[in-house]
Amino acid sequence: MKWYILQLIVMILFLGSCVQSNRNDIKKIVLDWQGKEVVVPQRLNYKILGDDVIGDDLWNSKFRVFVYVDSVGCNICRLHLKEWKELIDFSRRESLDVSFIFVVHSSNFNYFTVDLLLYEFDEPVIYDYENQFYKLNRFPPEPYRTFLLDSQNRVQLIGNPVEIPKLWELYMKAITQNK
Repeated sequence: MKWYILQLIVMILFLGSCVQSNRNDIKKIVLDWQGKEVVVPQRLNYKILGDDVIGDDLWNSKFRVFVYVDSVGCNICRLHLKEWKELIDFSRRESLDVSFIFVVHSSNFNYFTVDLLLYEFDEPVIYDYENQFYKLNRFPPEPYRTFLLDSQNRVQLIGNPVEIPKLWELYMKAITQNK
């Protein structure tokens, strides 16, 4: 019985230290990225449902929700396209000065395009064939690759508001306070 209690205490201490370590990692990422400028490559490949488009106007809004996804794992699972579409539609209905910039680096853009077609995601997506965004910015690990940027591409908030709905409230507060 004493051995069981000792194991339980050690496990609790170990898990507690992991949680603290995780909090420290998150805090470091937030501190490192707060106010940091996201550097934009010179040449960008904008597409809507796989077709080339001009998307430079995405960079003209007062705020930008910037989402970077690479080819590791399930792109569509991580992108949550249906949920993003709902947030985009809401932002348009409310006439918010915010654009949504999706940057994808994929090992297979054909599969990715098919997924966009299946989800009828008819928003501009930047196909980053050469992984230029990552090379210029060295983004933090998943899931910290979604940012609210200001008009100078400086990070205001970090985190995916689709995965954490409370974060969308913070995004909205920042966007509407400066409306």
